[in-house]
Parts: sequence; C-alpha cells; structure tokens
Amino acid sequence: MLFTLIVAAAAGAATPYIEDRVTEAMARALGEARMPDAAGRRVAAFAAALFAASVLLVLVMDEVSPLLVVLGGAIGVFQKELRGAFADRRR
Repeated sequence: MLFTLIVAAAAGAATPYIEDRVTEAMARALGEARMPDAAGRRVAAFAAALFAASVLLVLVMDEVSPLLVVLGGAIGVFQKELRGAFADRRR
C-alpha cells in the first residue's frame, strides 16, 4: 500500500519532466493540427506517468489499488502547492 503511494507520487512528480517527450510523441502521432492545448498536454503527460507507474506496480505487486495510484499521483503533481498550503497554515 505504501509502496503504491510512493511509486505513484514519484510518477506524479516526474510529470513536468516528461511533458516535452510526451508532447513530441503526440505531435508525431497526431500531427500539429490536432495537438491539444498546453493543459491537454500536461494531462497527457500525467496520464502517461500514471500508466507507467501502474505497469510497474502490476509487475511487482499482486494487488494494486487504482485509488491509491491516482491519490499518489495527485500528491506528486501538486506537491509544491500542498507544501505551500501546509506552510501557510503553520503561520
């Protein structure tokens, strides 16, 4: 359970780093005319990262909770905002 959260959070945190590669792959597959906007490309990168994390988790573990994968991925993507919100509450 904890391993699932850690792997998914790492995948979510890696989303900004793989966004350019996912965009390039989408441009080759879809063509420039059908490319989504910047927000759509970020969502596609997030989906690709969670897909890769899910495949890794299925290969390593017997049971993988999709809820934990999505939760961990969201924590990874929004880690800066979450840390800022917690820091503001402490003040």
